[in-house]
Amino acid sequence: MKNKKQSAGFAVCFSIASAWFGTHCGSGFATGAQGVSFWTSYGAYALFLPVISVAIMAVVAYIQWEFCRQNKTYDYRSYANKLFHPYDKLFGTIYEILFIAIMVMGVSSVFAGAGQLISQMFGFPYVPSVIAVMALVVVLNMFGTKLLVASSSVLSVILIAVIVLIAFLCIGKNGGRFVEVVSTWQTEGSLGKAILSGILYGSFQCIILGATTNLSEDITTKEDSRVSAIFGLVMNGAMMVLLTYMLLCYYPAVNTEQLPVLAAVSELGIPALETGYSIMVFLAFMTTAITCIGAILKRVEGFGAETIRNITARRALYSAILILICFGIAQFGLLTIVKKGYTAVGYLGIPFVIIPTLIVGTKKIKVGGN
Repeated sequence: MKNKKQSAGFAVCFSIASAWFGTHCGSGFATGAQGVSFWTSYGAYALFLPVISVAIMAVVAYIQWEFCRQNKTYDYRSYANKLFHPYDKLFGTIYEILFIAIMVMGVSSVFAGAGQLISQMFGFPYVPSVIAVMALVVVLNMFGTKLLVASSSVLSVILIAVIVLIAFLCIGKNGGRFVEVVSTWQTEGSLGKAILSGILYGSFQCIILGATTNLSEDITTKEDSRVSAIFGLVMNGAMMVLLTYMLLCYYPAVNTEQLPVLAAVSELGIPALETGYSIMVFLAFMTTAITCIGAILKRVEGFGAETIRNITARRALYSAILILICFGIAQFGLLTIVKKGYTAVGYLGIPFVIIPTLIVGTKKIKVGGN
């Protein structure tokens, strides 16, 4: 009976880690923009920066999931309210603002990244390309949400497989540059700034972790929380390190690319792979946009119910406002959104997410509670 329970726990742990992996290694990660902005822009320091980032993410994930399990808080706001009680009205609201800000930047990065992708593939001007992406997102949000979301898991698996293949091919072809960067220790910026960058990546990703609070409902023991976090650490960490080392093969030229992985793929001279990767990333962009827009609308659609009684009208209004805001942000470009926007939220995430989770969350978890 005991072994059966352990076996069920293993399956749950793996599925939870996989869900976190899919949330993290989505379209934004797959372009390489995040890796360039937070790791490889510092040169050889990038050898260990992903490890710092994923270690922070895994520790926070464990504490969050276990806290949610013990307190039965299966959405990010309930989790924040319980974590920050009795100061939840202030700090819970700050947590939610940071979460929504990340979602808005996620949509903005989709517009910017997909617009850049269309622009590079077909030679269209950037702004019209972004407008075309916006129009497609609106149509999909109205008619194709269920199909795209239902296929998101399959898309994620295929996209990750494609990226792994690309990484090995790129490292095999240009690995000499990697050896040169590491052996001569070519770096940019100070060690302190590089470490801070690794922390900031982990910080804004810890805010996104709020979207996984519902996964805690399937966790039955503290050991499940721990094993889930360890599985997630290995899965996310392996992909982060692999992508970073691949990008280092093209350092420092890759640092200025809006779509770093696509730039690396184009140098392989395999048109079919370049086309396949572009299609998968584009579909992942669409899934990310719909998921982020849905998460924001679910939270805000109740506001103004007394003034606008029709919920469809409210959703349409809030969707239009959100898309216009994201369009404006997208004009700054993908790398700027990732480097400036995510970095700013990352700084705020340290005092308002990471530190409270590590200190308050740890204290409020029942010692030895199963």
